[in-house]
Amino acid sequence: MTSSRRTSAHDAFAAEAAQFWEYAGMSRAAGAILGHLMVCEPAAQTQAELASALRLSSGAVSTQLQALITSGLVERVRRLGVRTQFYQLPEGVWLKLMGSEDVRIAKLRAVSDAGLAALPATRQDRITTLDLMVRFFEAEWPRVMERFDEFMRKEGS
Repeated sequence: MTSSRRTSAHDAFAAEAAQFWEYAGMSRAAGAILGHLMVCEPAAQTQAELASALRLSSGAVSTQLQALITSGLVERVRRLGVRTQFYQLPEGVWLKLMGSEDVRIAKLRAVSDAGLAALPATRQDRITTLDLMVRFFEAEWPRVMERFDEFMRKEGS
C-alpha cells in the first residue's frame, strides 16, 4: 500500500472515530486524537505530531489530551534520553473501558436512588424508567462480562 493511500485511509478512520466520539459526548478533537492514536505509526506520538497530523492547534490538542488522560483513554509515556512527552493508547484500553462499566452502573444506581427519593408527583417515568434501566443492567451486566470473558478465551486472547 502506498503512503498516500495509507494516509488517506488513516485520515478517513480518524474522521470516522471523531464523529463517533462526538456522538458519544466527547469533542470532535478528542475523538480525532483517539482515532489517530488507534492507527498511527509509531503508536506513541508527541503533542506536536498529533497537532500536525490532525490539523489542530497545539492548545486544542493539549486540552483534549488532558481530558483523555484523566478518563484513562490515553497515557503519557517517556522515552529514555528524550525530554519530549509522547501519548498513546494504554494497552488493553477498550477492555478496561468495558470492564469498568459496572462502576458507571453503580454511580447511575446512586442517581436513580436519589431520584426515587425525590419522585415528582407528575411524570414519574422520568425517574422510574431510569430505575428500570439500572435494575436491568445491574442484573445483566455481570452475565455479559462472563460471556465476553468466555468469548475472549475461545478467541485465544
